[in-house]
Amino acid sequence: IDMDRLKVFISSTQKDLQSERDTAQGIIERLGHSCLRAESYDGPGVSPEVACRRMSKDCDVYIGIFGSKYGFKIPDLKISATEMEYREARKHIPEKILVYVQRSEDIEPEQSRFLTEVQDFSEGYFRHEKFETLRDLENQINRDLITWTTNRIRLLVAKEIEVQALRNKV
Repeated sequence: IDMDRLKVFISSTQKDLQSERDTAQGIIERLGHSCLRAESYDGPGVSPEVACRRMSKDCDVYIGIFGSKYGFKIPDLKISATEMEYREARKHIPEKILVYVQRSEDIEPEQSRFLTEVQDFSEGYFRHEKFETLRDLENQINRDLITWTTNRIRLLVAKEIEVQALRNKV
């Protein structure tokens, strides 16, 4: 992976959200970033759990795409792989998380619990209106990645100006 590009990790259930994952990857790559996905991760010699933890921790941006399915539960953790990835990303850099929720009527109970936590008004993450189409999702991710990157650049520039001002005083 190119060190000059942002590493963007896509976290979601795989079977039911494959088109959404592909759509997200297209946007990520079109914006010039590197896309990390569990199914295309190159991590010989480690378990899928270790690989997913590593990607969640090491990515610059975590994109959580959540639908109605809770997904594969990791026996030792008693939570889904997607929830584990979310928790790992949040533990390391909470500000890197972007959340997208698919409109659905029939949400599995465990997924409903997880989504309530993820979207909590005080402790969770802002999200757009729930997406219905791949185009909705594409527009939301595109706008958010550009905004996220712009905000990070502004922070870095402000810090650089502050450092320069301190140097000038000395």
